[in-house]
Amino acid sequence: MSAFSCRTLRLVALALLCAPVLVYAITVEDLYETSQPVEGSQDAAFVEALKTVVVKVSGRRDAPERLGAALGNARQLVQRYGITQENVLQVGFDDRSVDRLLTEAGLPIWGRERPSTLVAVALDELGGVWLSHELPPEDKERLSFAASRRGLPLQWVSLDARDESFLTMGEGAAAALLQLAQRNGANAVLLGRGSRNGALRWVLATSDGLIQSTGTYEDAVDATADHFAKLFATEASSLSRVNVQVSGLADLDAYAATLNYLESMTLVRSVAVREVVGDTIRFELAIRGSPQTLQRAIALDHRLVPVETSSLAARGTAAAANVDLAFRYQP
Repeated sequence: MSAFSCRTLRLVALALLCAPVLVYAITVEDLYETSQPVEGSQDAAFVEALKTVVVKVSGRRDAPERLGAALGNARQLVQRYGITQENVLQVGFDDRSVDRLLTEAGLPIWGRERPSTLVAVALDELGGVWLSHELPPEDKERLSFAASRRGLPLQWVSLDARDESFLTMGEGAAAALLQLAQRNGANAVLLGRGSRNGALRWVLATSDGLIQSTGTYEDAVDATADHFAKLFATEASSLSRVNVQVSGLADLDAYAATLNYLESMTLVRSVAVREVVGDTIRFELAIRGSPQTLQRAIALDHRLVPVETSSLAARGTAAAANVDLAFRYQP
């Protein structure tokens, strides 16, 4: 049995139950922007920049290959750009144009609201001590650069002696670090051990369990982004309608906060109020993707706490049969 066993999975679940729920999704504002050195023609630099952006936005590393010749129209999708004194192209693409390009190619779109991942690494060169915020700048920059090219938010924290006592590659380490991540507002933890010049052993701990891999910093970031993209990226070619019930909306401020939050989500295309009963409101949402994808996206944030829809019917809640997802507002 591996070091990360079924017992570890149970500890992960226990950590999720015991940890304070202070988790926020990170809104990635620069998904449609990138910097690209101009090594040949500017046209070629625009194409390379668009390749980076479509990978970030779709969550798919094969997006450039799937788009093929359509990448040649990169300049037509540009919203703004500039060239630095170091001959680096800084470009922002029009988000609607990029989304349309991906949709026409049958590729998904991964919204701006993304899980934040706390990172801790134990390097052989540094005595195998677990480091996060204290990791040498060159290592943090390498991980951060790889993450920025995938639109993956990373978090770095200062680890104290108590934390370090739990950070081993043995049983329970992932659960302990996941609990630490949640206390710092992260959604997941990426744990790596080894040499920076070789292949490190990595564990990604999320609320869905553990994923193990081996590779470089860049490999670990790619594997993490690939995992989250499978969960949160959605096909944009069709819309589905979902009835979402939210209770605990006791005043106008709570209603406005909930409505603004739902409308701000990338995969939500429209929101309509269908029923109001006391402090409970049933919204009808037009979304990209499935109700399960919406539920996962909402779970990244602390504002709405899930409620089992089966319990609504048991309590005789009005219109329970018309509810796909139910939540309780948490100020």
